[in-house]
Amino acid sequence: MIGAISAYRKMHQITPLSFTTDVGMIRVTPLYLGPCIYDSIRAMVVYAIWAQIVLVIVGIFVARAALTTARTPQGAAAWVVFLVSFPLLALPAFAVFGGISRLSTRSKLPRAMPLPVPSEGHLGQLTGVTGTSVTEGNKVTLLIDGQDTFDAIFAAIDDAEHEILVQFYIMRADKLGLALREHLIAAARRGVQVHVLCDIIGSLFLGYRYVQVLEAEGIKLRGIPGPHMALGRIGINFRNHRKAVVVDGVIGFTGGLNVGQEYIDGGHKFDSWRDTHVRVDGPMATQLRDIFAADWKGVTKQDLADLPPPQPAGDHRGLITGFGPTDTLERGSLLLCGMVNLARRRLWIATPYLVPHTDLLSALQLASLRGVDVRILIPAPSDNILAWYASRNAAMTLINAGIDVYEYQTGFMHSKVMLIDDNVASIGTVNLDIRSALLNFEQTALIEDKDFAHQVEAMLTTDFANATPVANPPPRHVRVLAPVARLFGPLL
Repeated sequence: MIGAISAYRKMHQITPLSFTTDVGMIRVTPLYLGPCIYDSIRAMVVYAIWAQIVLVIVGIFVARAALTTARTPQGAAAWVVFLVSFPLLALPAFAVFGGISRLSTRSKLPRAMPLPVPSEGHLGQLTGVTGTSVTEGNKVTLLIDGQDTFDAIFAAIDDAEHEILVQFYIMRADKLGLALREHLIAAARRGVQVHVLCDIIGSLFLGYRYVQVLEAEGIKLRGIPGPHMALGRIGINFRNHRKAVVVDGVIGFTGGLNVGQEYIDGGHKFDSWRDTHVRVDGPMATQLRDIFAADWKGVTKQDLADLPPPQPAGDHRGLITGFGPTDTLERGSLLLCGMVNLARRRLWIATPYLVPHTDLLSALQLASLRGVDVRILIPAPSDNILAWYASRNAAMTLINAGIDVYEYQTGFMHSKVMLIDDNVASIGTVNLDIRSALLNFEQTALIEDKDFAHQVEAMLTTDFANATPVANPPPRHVRVLAPVARLFGPLL
C-alpha cells in the first residue's frame, strides 16, 4: 500500500505535508497534497496575512479618528486598544457605536452658533449653554403620571385645527398606542396635518400594520434615523429620546412618558408607573415645535408649514431646549453641570437612571460640599439590571459626599425632574446618565417661577415620602457587581 502511494507521488509530483506520528500501536499514514491544493492553501495564508496587515493599518487610522471623536479620554483609550488589537471586530463596532457619526456630521455644522440675548434671572445664566432664549408669557401646567397626561394630550388633539406634531422614543401598538392612533385619525379626517416621529430602536416592535393604518389616513410617520440619516451619520448608539406633542404651534407637551400601556398602569412588571410631564401654552410651545421641525427635516428633508406665533398665555418665564451628539459643543453635559452649579440652597432630583459622567458627578459632590441640600430619587425596582447596579455604584460615591439618595418604593420611578432652590424647575426627557448627557437627542423644559416651583416641591415631597434611603453600607452583591456595571455606563 505504501509502495503504491510512493509510485503515485512520483508520477504526479505530489509534495508531502510534513505530518507523521504514532498513535498507540497504529502508524498514521503521511498526508500528501497535490500542487493545486498546496498552492491554494499557501495563497490563502498569504492573503490572510495581507488582510490582517491591511486591517491593522485601517484600524490605526480609525483609532486616530477615535482620539478626536470619543466623548471621554477613557472611551478614546478603549477604542484605540480595541481597534489596533482586534480590527476585524472593532471596525464594524466603531462604525455603529463609535464616533464616526460625530466626525461626519460635525463638519457640516457651523463652527459657532449665535448666542441668544442674555436675560435676567437664573435662566439667563444658562442661555449661552442652551442656545435658546428665555421667553415670557407662558402658561405651564404640571402633569403627574400617565393617565392625566394622556387625557390632556388627547383633549388637545381633539381640539386641533391646523397641525399636530407627535414624537416619542417608544411607541407601542397596545391599548394606549391604539387610542392615540384613533385620536390622530379623527384629527386627520377633520383636515388637520399630522406628522409623527419615533425612534427606530425604541419603537422597533411598533409593527407595520400600525404604520399602514396611519398612512392610509394621510398621516406621515417616520422613524429616526430615516432615509436621509444613514447609520454612517447617526449611529445606532445615538438614540432620539425626545417626547413631544405640539398642537397648532401654541400648545406643547413634553416629559418622561412614552406611548405604552405600562406608562399608564405599570404593565406586567410594575404595580404602578410614576412619571412627570408638562403642558406648555405660549412661546415655549413654539420652541418645542422648532425642535421637532429640525428632527423632521433631518429625516425627510422637508420643512414644516409656517404658523403664526402664539399669543401670550400666562406669566411663566421659561424655555425649552434640545441637544444631541451632533452639537458642536457637548450641550447636554454642560447644561446639566450648569443647572447643578446654579443651586445655592436646594437641589432635588428625580431620575430613573443615576449613571452620571465624571464632570456631573463632581458637580453634584461640589454642590453638597458647598452646603446645598442635594437629594436624589431613583427607583427601587429595576427595568434594567445593569443600570440598577451602575446607579448603586454612583449612589455610594454621592452618599460619601453627604448627598441623600432615596429609592422610590411605590412602583417604578421614571420622572426626569430637577428643582433648583425655590424658583427654577426642569422637566423633560433627560436622565442623569451618560447616555442622556452625551449620546442621546434630548430636550427639557426649564421654568423660572416660584409658584410652579412650589408645585414641583410638593410633588417631590410626596415622592420622597414614598421612598427609603439607599442602604449604606450596601449589600455584598451590590459591592461586588456595582463597580462592574459602571464599566458599561455609556451603553446603559
